[in-house]
Amino acid sequence: MKVLAEKSWSYVLMDNGTDWILTYLIGGVVESDVSIRLIKEEIAKIQEDPNYLEILLDAAKTNRIAYASREIQPPVWPPSAQG
Repeated sequence: MKVLAEKSWSYVLMDNGTDWILTYLIGGVVESDVSIRLIKEEIAKIQEDPNYLEILLDAAKTNRIAYASREIQPPVWPPSAQG
């Protein structure tokens, strides 16, 4: 599992060899984490403009239902982050 980008207490973007996976934290009364598989178009946009990752993250947080079909359970973290 290769970490492509990360921001502490926000998200980690990983490549597991077959998929790019975005795992991010969502807040509220209880902090929880969500992982989604990225589609080819999202990967291409991130490769073209790394700032697109923040746009994608905002969209996933504000409209979680739109990404529900690509959600991974349980959430995925790189081995070093799993403690």
